[in-house]
Amino acid sequence: MFSILWMLLATSSFTLMAFIIKLEAKHFSVPDILFIRSASSIFFVLLIRSVLRFQLRTNVFGIHARRSLFGLVSMATWYYTLGVLPMGVSVTLNYLSPLFLGLILYLFESSSNKPSKKEIAYILLGFFGVIVLLNPFGGSLRSSDVFPVVLGVCASLIAALAFKDVRVLKNSGQNEWQMVFYFSTMAAILSFPLTSLAQGHISNDIQGYLLLMLAGVLGALGQFGVSKAFGSGDQIVAASLQYMTVVFSLLLSWLALGEKVSLAQLSGIFVIVTAAVLNISARGRRPSRT
Repeated sequence: MFSILWMLLATSSFTLMAFIIKLEAKHFSVPDILFIRSASSIFFVLLIRSVLRFQLRTNVFGIHARRSLFGLVSMATWYYTLGVLPMGVSVTLNYLSPLFLGLILYLFESSSNKPSKKEIAYILLGFFGVIVLLNPFGGSLRSSDVFPVVLGVCASLIAALAFKDVRVLKNSGQNEWQMVFYFSTMAAILSFPLTSLAQGHISNDIQGYLLLMLAGVLGALGQFGVSKAFGSGDQIVAASLQYMTVVFSLLLSWLALGEKVSLAQLSGIFVIVTAAVLNISARGRRPSRT
């Protein structure tokens, strides 16, 4: 199933993007990060369009706006939690979205795309693997962390609604680059008035700007992969593979920062990969779906 390849592209791209944003979160505000990342994604899409000549005009702008608003609120909240919560807690909360998506599809989907209870259990198993790997609550949380934790949970629910809208856009005849373009455009427009750039303050951190621009390119590639997987592929397979971002993040920390990998973390990786394989296998045994 091509959902697997597109989600692997998406998860690896988002892993590198999150790594960069975590490094720069102490130097740039959330609106600055959102704007630079989104503007860079726009220019990247336009560069790709100059070669591939795909359509950007749309007759379903309202759906694009709804999906973009969901995604923007979720992304901004995640960037905020990355800056104020331990990274393990922030990432764990972010990966509630596959579970929320599975529950939404189970409760409201009437087609063959509706997941079974067993498939929901596999997604839950993958989330359990995330908890084992990250051990997010191994350190004591402060009382001041309660509000960002609640925000993180809400952001994951909103992200699940954005993922569901990707299929709606695809069924409306929209291509994946359109989805990336309109999401990035709305994010750039809404975040710009709150940036330091709009206040006339420009940082001397050229390296930081370049890294955030790279994060924008990686974000565009990740969104393209997600749009492919959730729009044309199996949404449950795509949701279960989202957890691979956590695995890739751990590997990146090991390779780039020299962090040690514990036996518990290896156990978490095993659980995540096993849950993804079980879900892919379960979906593959179903009759062919449109």
